[in-house]
Amino acid sequence: MTTRKRLTRRCTWRDCPEPAAATVAFELPNLLAGSRRDYCAAHTTQVCIARGTVLVARFGPRQPVLPGLRETTPGHRTGQAPRTRRKGVMP
Repeated sequence: MTTRKRLTRRCTWRDCPEPAAATVAFELPNLLAGSRRDYCAAHTTQVCIARGTVLVARFGPRQPVLPGLRETTPGHRTGQAPRTRRKGVMP
């Protein structure tokens, strides 16, 4: 039986050659709402600052500690998007 080498995911940030360290999902009000993307550790930190981002999974042979996201666990919102919507006129 032949063992296949598992392909490593690459960071989807433009032409970044680094292997992906985490998957980030996007929610409203982010323009990428409804999609998921894989990013390296540096770009995950940068992306998760935006509103409407959710760190879905970290992966790799070693689970990296992402700078600035030490207290964040997968599946929790990282942006400052409001959780509830109120009826009425917005100022």
